[in-house]
Amino acid sequence: MDEVRIVIDSAGGMQGGTGRLKVELEAFLVDRHLPVRVIGRDRYLTPTWLMLREAHAGPVPVTVSLNNVAFAWRGTERRVLVHNALHFLSPAEQGSLALAPRSLRMQIPVVRRMLRRADVIVVPCSAMAERVSARVPAVRDRLLVLGNPVSPVGPRVPGGEPSILVPVVLSPYKNVASELRVLLAALDRRAAPQRVKLTAYAHELPADLVGHPRLDLLGRLPHHELTEHWRRATGVFFPCVLESFGYALAEARVYGLPVLAPETGQTREIAGDALVPYRLSDIDSLTDALDGLNRDVVPEPHAFERGAYFTRLLGLRPATVEEAPQPAPAGP
Repeated sequence: MDEVRIVIDSAGGMQGGTGRLKVELEAFLVDRHLPVRVIGRDRYLTPTWLMLREAHAGPVPVTVSLNNVAFAWRGTERRVLVHNALHFLSPAEQGSLALAPRSLRMQIPVVRRMLRRADVIVVPCSAMAERVSARVPAVRDRLLVLGNPVSPVGPRVPGGEPSILVPVVLSPYKNVASELRVLLAALDRRAAPQRVKLTAYAHELPADLVGHPRLDLLGRLPHHELTEHWRRATGVFFPCVLESFGYALAEARVYGLPVLAPETGQTREIAGDALVPYRLSDIDSLTDALDGLNRDVVPEPHAFERGAYFTRLLGLRPATVEEAPQPAPAGP
């Protein structure tokens, strides 16, 4: 490998969208000879680590942080990926913070203050760019919108039992339980054949949902196991509104699956033609939207291409990145 010129800090969350991003990063780096070193793979994001990483990084031209907090000193050019909407809530959304862990609330001033140390601030969608701009106007001109990378793993596998996948890591501020009740009621009203597969455990849900005959609880699955459910699902349900990106929307698009979700600029931007919109908490709206699960959606396997994403995130010259083989296009 050439002399290291880019240090990436990947400390922090291992589940949900953060964990998925790390899977894509490791796949991008494998078999490529790039002047890149990754630190913090198995570290929690703590104040101690934020100090230690400056020493671990050493004197390199470029530092890249994947965990919302820009490097303070290391790097002639400092890049940071900002992907937590809770750090940039509007005044009307502040009530959601009451349900968030105290540790997250304490992160907010640190994340915002450290943005001023960054030269390039990458956000995963236009709505997130607007959030950051509204809360930290001084960094508006440093924002770069890049949809997170999403690589399908093999083609769809049609047939079998019709199912709606709900691939959400449950958190108190997410409106999953209440919207799941609406979905189950809409399916029962239609006497629809679909089962609902939720990535959660029984102890995370109210008792009335745990015992529902349509609902299958998958638990928290690693990415390589969840992909099998993506390939076999016939539809997706993603009711979350406080998201910086929404991996389920992007996955639905690359696999060619209709996704039931609230219609916003963000869901339309990410899901594209895969979006089947409904009005939140409205059983009539969701019952009507179920018809959209029967339409064909053209897969877009390269809509969030891994190589292009990391080339821009890391500030690499495209000519220096030798592409690894890509997965076969998803299709029926």
